[in-house]
Amino acid sequence: MRNRSMSRVKKGRPSAIRSRRSRGSRLSSSPLYGSLSRSLSRLLPRLSLCISALVLGGYCAYSVAGVSVLRPPREALSSTPLEVTIVYAGDQPGGTEVDVPAQLNIAVSNTDVVPHRLALTRESGAPEHLKLAAGELKAVRYTGTWPEWARGAMQIDVPDLDVSPSYVLLTRPPRSGKDAALASAGGANATTTAGTASGAPSSSSLIASSPAPSRPDAPVPQINTFLSRFSAYEPMYFADGWGQDGDNLAKFQLSFKFRLVIPDDPRSRRFVDNLYFGYTQTSLWAIEEYSSPFRDTSYMPALFYYLEDTGWKSKWWSRMGVMAGYEHESNGRDGPESRGVDYVFLKPIWDFGDINGYHLTIEPKFYYYTHIAGENHDIADYRGYVDLRFIYGSPDGAQLDTTLRKGTKGGKGSIDTQFTYPLAKLINSRWGGYVWLGFFSGYGEDILDYNQHRWIARIGYSITR
Repeated sequence: MRNRSMSRVKKGRPSAIRSRRSRGSRLSSSPLYGSLSRSLSRLLPRLSLCISALVLGGYCAYSVAGVSVLRPPREALSSTPLEVTIVYAGDQPGGTEVDVPAQLNIAVSNTDVVPHRLALTRESGAPEHLKLAAGELKAVRYTGTWPEWARGAMQIDVPDLDVSPSYVLLTRPPRSGKDAALASAGGANATTTAGTASGAPSSSSLIASSPAPSRPDAPVPQINTFLSRFSAYEPMYFADGWGQDGDNLAKFQLSFKFRLVIPDDPRSRRFVDNLYFGYTQTSLWAIEEYSSPFRDTSYMPALFYYLEDTGWKSKWWSRMGVMAGYEHESNGRDGPESRGVDYVFLKPIWDFGDINGYHLTIEPKFYYYTHIAGENHDIADYRGYVDLRFIYGSPDGAQLDTTLRKGTKGGKGSIDTQFTYPLAKLINSRWGGYVWLGFFSGYGEDILDYNQHRWIARIGYSITR
């Protein structure tokens, strides 16, 4: 049948040439002829290549294969390779040809670390080019090394492919013989998974299903749980230090935000879909005094709308976010030491530079007081109506965070600066959190003493920043 097809093509070729010549003589006088001929000269080689491939082998080099990612084992050891297996499917009736890239770009992350880009290498001996018949499946394995910081529930994503991320429970390499056997078993399973990487014949079942877990009782990584609605709001830390006149005053802050609604569309910008409840509590603690009393505690619940990325693009910034809402702050006391304010606020957020590396963030916070308690009626003289916050640093490196305030009264205001550095880099990747160094000078560090000047330097530990 193939020979007959080829012969018909050859017999038809002279008439096609004669017809093309006769049409060419009529078109040569047209002003569109030049541009049309140039376009055809670019298209005809590709079309002829596809036609020839269909006639000779049933494949077209310009067809597209279906691509998916094989789900990895539920558990892995960091001493075994980081592996991602890509499955190509022949989804064209006449067959499919596809080039297999030498490297695969992936992103890995966990609860402590933002996504990191890694390049995996195609397994030795794997084909550079695949020819797939209709319905045929081929798997190609890519391997690399787990990052030193990787541990716990790891998310593996392939940004260049429209596929869901995978989750692996990663354990650091143990030293016992029993765990070494586990690592060996995991490596054996991984080898079975990619048995088709070299293009050798294999059954579809090896590709359609992942290998059995090396340890069936291993916990499943929990990602989409109730706690996944919680995230960091303001920095959380504990620090102690000394200031003017040798006063000792420790400070700690707890803060979180909770997303009220998980939207149907993750890209939604609707009000309800991006509505958060936030809570921050800040305490000043006189640790060295008799009975170690708390000097003051501020309670700050908030309800706000928040978009990390509004989608507004500009050559001036890398990303723009926005936060707007209502916040209350009080110290929960009664009588002369009672303090309280309520205000609405608007906070645009601009990022400049590579948001995955060292970059600058500017966050001006504009607020309007809707209620001010009588005991602190002049608080705007010391706090003003704007906080100007500058953050420079990297998600996985050092960061300097400074907030400036200017009261409406001359000479009143404050500067609050905090420097953090990851313990994972300072000690080793098992550690979470940050070394925290802070300095405050001015008015309004706490709401009780909003009209008293203070400067103080502290050192401590930060959970979030």
